[in-house]
Amino acid sequence: MRYLQVTVTTTTFGSDIVSYILEEYGSEGVNIVDINDIRAVLTAKECWDYVDESILNYNDERVFVKGFFAEDFSVAEILEKLEELRKNAFEPVGSLELSTDKIDSQDWENEWRKYYVPIEINNVVIVPAWLKYEGEIKTQILIEPGMAFGTGNHETTGMCIALMQDFELKNKLVADVGCGSGILGVAALKLGAGKCFFNDIDELAIKATAQNLELNGIDNGYEIVCGDLVLGEEKADVVIANITADILIRLCEKLTSYVKDGGVVIVSGIINARADDVKAAYNKYFDEIRTEKKGEWQAMSFRKRV
Repeated sequence: MRYLQVTVTTTTFGSDIVSYILEEYGSEGVNIVDINDIRAVLTAKECWDYVDESILNYNDERVFVKGFFAEDFSVAEILEKLEELRKNAFEPVGSLELSTDKIDSQDWENEWRKYYVPIEINNVVIVPAWLKYEGEIKTQILIEPGMAFGTGNHETTGMCIALMQDFELKNKLVADVGCGSGILGVAALKLGAGKCFFNDIDELAIKATAQNLELNGIDNGYEIVCGDLVLGEEKADVVIANITADILIRLCEKLTSYVKDGGVVIVSGIINARADDVKAAYNKYFDEIRTEKKGEWQAMSFRKRV
């Protein structure tokens, strides 16, 4: 099946109105491309260590609204509506230029799955839930990639799991801070941890973590918290945090209250340019054990001083 993609050039102000017009005439979904949305996200500086320069230098203020119709759909009535909008709008709505393109339909729900394969990380393998792993590694983590970060594909996740395997986790208490999909805590439990605390401020992450725990047949030995991590009087033997450098630096002193004396902290999500800043912060309270490097990223393990 083929679709007619209709693209209207407008402004941020006009995008909602244009979206309504396209949906009114039967568009099967609407896609808005607006540089101002990207800028709004980038203002949350604590969430980003690395931004591609091409994004920062992008200065096209046009907004593109895309709608999707049956291949034989006529855009005549939409053109009339756009002309009415041009005449009556009380704020700038841009050129309202309309273009069309015929595109092939794909099974988008499943198309992305073909890019996932089992990932072996030392003695652990991460397996997409719809695949069967036929290798020799016995510690398997099943993952259903969703909207939360952490599928094992990214270097930062893989390095965390590699560093975790440096330590004996059997019957240990682990905390997965900023858990995303929960893959790191699930890995810890699969490697023998007695209990794992998961926390994240994103409700989607909490939902994904619960789903991945169930997928791996784990029905006890964990707690999931949406919000700041609170361990009460308990302290973790191992704390894992795969976030960003700025947040890791801000968390550093707080993490000292989460981990036992002599316990381990594993941090990741650190671009090379910020590695020294993270080390300087953590060396105030911890002794560095080992650093993993892959591409533009680093992960580190530290031991809390007694």
